[in-house]
Parts: sequence; structure tokens; C-alpha cells
Amino acid sequence: MTGQISLFDIDAHISFGGCRDCICKDCLLYHSGRCPYGGCYDDWRNKHKPYDKNHPDKPPRTLWSNWKTDQGYWCRGGTFYPAIICPDFTAYKGSRVEECLEAVVQVFQDGYIECSLLESLGCTECYRRFEKRMEGD
Repeated sequence: MTGQISLFDIDAHISFGGCRDCICKDCLLYHSGRCPYGGCYDDWRNKHKPYDKNHPDKPPRTLWSNWKTDQGYWCRGGTFYPAIICPDFTAYKGSRVEECLEAVVQVFQDGYIECSLLESLGCTECYRRFEKRMEGD
């Protein structure tokens, strides 16, 4: 019908059967450990913008087992719900594993590199160790 808004007109992901199909698990930032919301947008919203506090005129949603304690969550309101995508969502398209100088790294679609040595050594020290090893050959 002309002039009406549809669920398909908003950034929403329709999920069946609860949060086990959380849209966050399809996000690049979730997979690369860089989510600004700590890994789950719905957990963040529960703390900072709870559903029940933002909808005081609506009755409690009772279609899940722990409904009495989880009314603040947005995506746990039943078996058919729209899970709103966070503003930072980027669809995850996979990553690749590559060899670097002294470690195996994971390279994500946006160029971000996850390296186990980065925080402990840093790139400069890693490169210095690589050069030293190459000189020894």
C-alpha cells in the first residue's frame, strides 16, 4: 500500500527462534573483535536503552522462558521479531590467514590485521627479530 512503512524499509534483520541467530554474528566488527558495543548490540541496548523503559505503555513480552528478567533486551521478545542492525554493522564476508614475518595473521575484508604478536611485541620488534633471524641464515 502506498505511503505505509514496511519492516523491509528499515535496517532490520528478521530472525526466527530467538537470539541464537543474532545479527551481530554476521558482522565484521564482531568477528574481528572491534565491536564498539562489546560484541552484542542487544546486550549494550539492554544496559543503556532498555526496551521496557523505552516502551512503558506496552505489556510485558512473555513468549520466552526468562521473560521476567530479560524485558530490557530488544531481540528476545518472541519467536518472530525484527532485530535492528546497529549503526556500525558491516556484513562479514570472511577473512584469510596469511604468514607474516614472525607469526600467522588473520586479514579481514577491510584490511584490518589481527596478529598475536602485535600487542606483546609490536611490529618494529617483530621486524627486528625477523631481520636478526635472516642474518643468521
